[in-house]
Amino acid sequence: MRDWGEYDLNYYFCDACRYCFSAEKLPDRCPDCGAQIYKEKPAVRLANKNEIEELLRIRAEDNN
Repeated sequence: MRDWGEYDLNYYFCDACRYCFSAEKLPDRCPDCGAQIYKEKPAVRLANKNEIEELLRIRAEDNN
């Protein structure tokens, strides 16, 4: 597990539909598309730093 420290929430990424989202714990499926498995791996995983930064950038633009 990684500890980015700078983020207050856990961020996850669905490889099936490319949805990035925050949640308290890793869900068993994507809350957007419902995928559980993608290419023989869990569809949802911890988001990487670039994916988190992109999500936060988009959210900031939406709030302006």
